[in-house]
Amino acid sequence: MSELTEGDLFRGLLTIAAPIVAGNVLQSGLELVDLFFVGRLGSEAIAGVAMSTSIVMVLMTVIIGIVTANTAFVSRYYGAKNYDMVAKGVSHTLILGLVFSLILSVVGILYAEDMLLLLGAEPNVALLGASYLTVLFTGSVTLVELWVINSTFQSCGDATTPMLLVVLANILNIALDPLLIFGYGAVPACGVAGAAYATIISRSVAFAIAFALLLSGRSPIPFSLRTKFEFPLAWRLIRVAVPNSVQSGLRSVTFLAMMAIVAVFGTAALSAYGIVGRLELVALMPGFGIATATAVIVGQNLGAKKPERAEAGVRLSALMNGGFMALMGAVFYLAAPAIVEVFDPSGASTEIGVSYLQTVAPFYVLLAVAIILGFALNGAGDTKKPMYATFFSMVLFQVPLACILPGLLGIGIAGVWLAVICGVVLQTGILFTMYRHGGWKRTVI
Repeated sequence: MSELTEGDLFRGLLTIAAPIVAGNVLQSGLELVDLFFVGRLGSEAIAGVAMSTSIVMVLMTVIIGIVTANTAFVSRYYGAKNYDMVAKGVSHTLILGLVFSLILSVVGILYAEDMLLLLGAEPNVALLGASYLTVLFTGSVTLVELWVINSTFQSCGDATTPMLLVVLANILNIALDPLLIFGYGAVPACGVAGAAYATIISRSVAFAIAFALLLSGRSPIPFSLRTKFEFPLAWRLIRVAVPNSVQSGLRSVTFLAMMAIVAVFGTAALSAYGIVGRLELVALMPGFGIATATAVIVGQNLGAKKPERAEAGVRLSALMNGGFMALMGAVFYLAAPAIVEVFDPSGASTEIGVSYLQTVAPFYVLLAVAIILGFALNGAGDTKKPMYATFFSMVLFQVPLACILPGLLGIGIAGVWLAVICGVVLQTGILFTMYRHGGWKRTVI
């Protein structure tokens, strides 16, 4: 789309960001619907799904890296109008996604319960979480390939098609959730696993439609099943993907470590952390949409030899996301008790959940800027810098602090929340310094 590399940059950003934001909000809404229905099964079910989601993110880190590499590669060559390389990039990313998702599925299915127990889950929580994980990983290939195709559409400037696919999948998922979780008539109650079944079925339908569109020739994406696999090209994608996979892995491992630290404070604390984690993800989803659009703008404009326009897009995105997250932080701070109690009517999670939101939410603005800067660097293909920032701020700083501060300051779990804030501040500072250096403008993919 011409607005991305010329003309009104604000309109170009909105053209890409708005459908992605809408799709992300819908996806977040689905996460909350899942949490709402699962919450009716009790706090142990909430904790099991929360811990399972964290494990999924760890095991999907390789795929996240591949999708990021796809965005950087496709947007760069689409901006340069080299459509032959776009077609090759898409086909190679789909193949890589297929191979790695199959490997991760096997690992996830075989060791689901063991991983949950390793995180410190109580036996009942681990059993519930494993039933959810096993189903989810059984159908993970369609989840991954749908993700790759959606990122391809977005990288070529078509964010509407992925949004419509998300709408379709979410409507189907929401309809299936209560049916498969609680059962009705001839349909048996599957409990926690029912939420995973609903996710797999709905995503499989969306993937079938997305792949058909890709093959139809009616999309802006040049694609053919006859594209020859080239190992040098696959290696170029992997070189961009690996640092981002490591970064995503570090984030996920950090979250798992934080989950294990919180688990020491009991099941109620674990349930509360699961709830606020989902709520936070909802708040961040619009920002992830803006950040994804930023990555596309950076990639296309670097491909079109317009680095100054790429930089202007990053500034605009940071202002937009920072303003939105300031608003969300205020809402979460003021309405924390009512929000938490919606998802745990028993009230067991309320006090701890409120303490997290009222401690961390005022720092959402910094988190918003960090997300934009990280995606901008990834969109340029400079994926090593965000990896380093994540390693230093989260692994070497946040997690050790979360272990030390509760006892050192004598403030209990509030010390864990303080560690989260310190990690956000440091990460934002590191990313800003790296971005201002400007080396990302000269990155070669």
